[in-house]
Amino acid sequence: MYKYGGVVIHQDRDELGSLEVVEDGYQRSLHFGSEPKQSSMDLHNPLRLALTYTRAMMSALLFNPTPRKVLLLGLGGGSLAKFLLYHFPACRIDAVEYRASVHRLARDFFQLPDDPRLTLHFADAADFIRQADAGYSDYDLVLVDAFTADGVAQETCGLSFFEACRTRLAAGGVLAANLWSGDRIRLDDIINDLGDAFDGRLLRLPVEGKANVIALVMQQGKPRRELRRLDPLARDLQKALDLEFASFLNTLRKNNRYFGL
Repeated sequence: MYKYGGVVIHQDRDELGSLEVVEDGYQRSLHFGSEPKQSSMDLHNPLRLALTYTRAMMSALLFNPTPRKVLLLGLGGGSLAKFLLYHFPACRIDAVEYRASVHRLARDFFQLPDDPRLTLHFADAADFIRQADAGYSDYDLVLVDAFTADGVAQETCGLSFFEACRTRLAAGGVLAANLWSGDRIRLDDIINDLGDAFDGRLLRLPVEGKANVIALVMQQGKPRRELRRLDPLARDLQKALDLEFASFLNTLRKNNRYFGL
């Protein structure tokens, strides 16, 4: 069957709805019963971050370039997990995914490895953030990419959720959230709540040509001022990880021009 610009190679359904895996000859993508891609894998380079927004989420490395402990809220096809495990051998990852069927597809169709550095938690992301014991804290990165077929998951929005996320970050920790600009009012509400939860230490990174907006918030520091001095690090990261960090840095500067915080 032809759908979403490719051939459906697998269909499944769980209590939350449809799951489809689609190939177009270049990429294999995960869909939740609608056209937006929840995850994609380059068939010729499975470790590459195929979707622009996932690469943009890695701009968090500009502020914490050697993560050793990462929390993923939303697994999808496991692209971010695979990338981090490959490039950061000392990194340990906790991944929270509500749908066990999504993990199964990530393993069976998107080459998510069975790696002792990756621990899966089948739970609601908001419940995990608020209820997990104290050992699940001091994260260098918290990456929030929790979507349903209709957009950003409601449970991973709101001031109380972001305040709880902040308690899980290490002193130099960074949270990157994948947001959707389709609903301008709701996007602004989410951005405002993030800014309030992190005392204004927030940067916006619109994803070029897409409706995604990556919000970056920091546990401490003055991120807008730091944008001035990140060119050498951006060059080093771009060379090491083959991601467009120089472009991310320029976009961050254009969209966060006030350097007071």
